[in-house]
Amino acid sequence: MKIDAVIMAKSNMFGKFCVAGIDLNSGRWVRFVSFEDGEPLSDFQLIFINSPGTCKILDTAKISIARKIGHSRQNHSEDFMIKYDAWLKLGQMELSDVIKIHEPENYDYIFGNSREYLTLDEMREYKINYSLIFIEVENLKIYHERNFNNEIKARASFDYNGDYYMQIRITDPEFDNGNAKNLIIPHAYLVMSMPAKPLKANGRFYKLIAKIFIS
Repeated sequence: MKIDAVIMAKSNMFGKFCVAGIDLNSGRWVRFVSFEDGEPLSDFQLIFINSPGTCKILDTAKISIARKIGHSRQNHSEDFMIKYDAWLKLGQMELSDVIKIHEPENYDYIFGNSREYLTLDEMREYKINYSLIFIEVENLKIYHERNFNNEIKARASFDYNGDYYMQIRITDPEFDNGNAKNLIIPHAYLVMSMPAKPLKANGRFYKLIAKIFIS
């Protein structure tokens, strides 16, 4: 089985990459993982066979799939386990062309509420059986804080559908680094994701901004 996809997120995750995209044929979300437990991908698993380097945002690629595992991954219904084959680069897309096959999604709330996290009970109550969304936001503010390990991490606040969201963690490598500057962006598109498991310390599922597209 092979999937033709446009890459919409390649975010930091424990020294590897959480890679997600839009299926070019169905317009649906797909996340590419390396094992049944949803292990993120290493750089060597993202190498193109017909082009230098590894996959980048808005690249289109043909990816060999071992099997779909989303049915057993709680809210991660989009997960597909890849085969250990090199990826085939098909080309690149503009964001405007991606929007033609997958428009920004419209929800009353992002993953069920307007906080930066959900509890396990809320996940069940709101029936969150998905983990990737593409949305259009206003007044995006990006800022950086030091965490408990004294590492600089990026967070964001923004307006969406009449509600104000704050303290949302950013895992987009373009903004999640010590050299990134604080920014105020009037209009942007976000790829947001949810983890498959809650944080052990408090049992919360924290919302993440996996990719920021500045329009």
